[in-house]
Amino acid sequence: MKTTTNFIKCAILIFAISFTSCSKDGDIGPIGPQGEQGIQGEDGEQGPAGEDGEALGVPGPQGEQGETGATGPAGEDGTNGTDGTNGTNGEDGEDGNANVVASSWLVADFPESYSYSAATVTISDSRITQDVLNNYTVLGYFSFSDTFSEVYAIPFTEPLFRSFTMEQRMSIGEYKITEMGNPDTVGTIDPTDGFVRYLLIAPAYLSLKSGENNRYTISGMKENGVNLSNYHEVMDYLGLK
Repeated sequence: MKTTTNFIKCAILIFAISFTSCSKDGDIGPIGPQGEQGIQGEDGEQGPAGEDGEALGVPGPQGEQGETGATGPAGEDGTNGTDGTNGTNGEDGEDGNANVVASSWLVADFPESYSYSAATVTISDSRITQDVLNNYTVLGYFSFSDTFSEVYAIPFTEPLFRSFTMEQRMSIGEYKITEMGNPDTVGTIDPTDGFVRYLLIAPAYLSLKSGENNRYTISGMKENGVNLSNYHEVMDYLGLK
């Protein structure tokens, strides 16, 4: 009995020692260095080829454009059209009024200082030569308004109060108009400004015209019934504005 008890104690002691030795682990050691990369393996074999697109119904690429065909032969020329009929020659125009020298409408601004009975406006015009003085006829016209609705042929008497008479004369390079006071109606002239225009008409033998074409001379206008005192009638006849 004593021998059995001692055996059991010995067995328990050995078991305890073995349990203690097995349950206590040691400290974890440091991580070792990384090993070298291994050699790359060989490529695997190529897989089988894919299925043909045409077999799956996928259209193939478009083919290249074909070459341009040869140009066809040129068509035949059409028939020339018929020439048009020549137009009728126009009538010869009438000769112009080159024998008429005309001024434009000019301002007649009489001076502030003047004599008791007369005031004069002088207009320079290089076209008035000795030949003009000797051979041309002058037609002068005056208007008190720039509307030119009423135009008076020079010489004329002021129509409202008959206070003055206007006269005209020429010298080489100059055309002059003068308001002459009427002593029967006013004591001292009071000049009235306005607008003046004059025409220099060549005589028939200088106009280089004859017969019907001589109509732009003084004699031609009179023969055709033109009233030389009517400014608008004279302008219309001469074709002037």
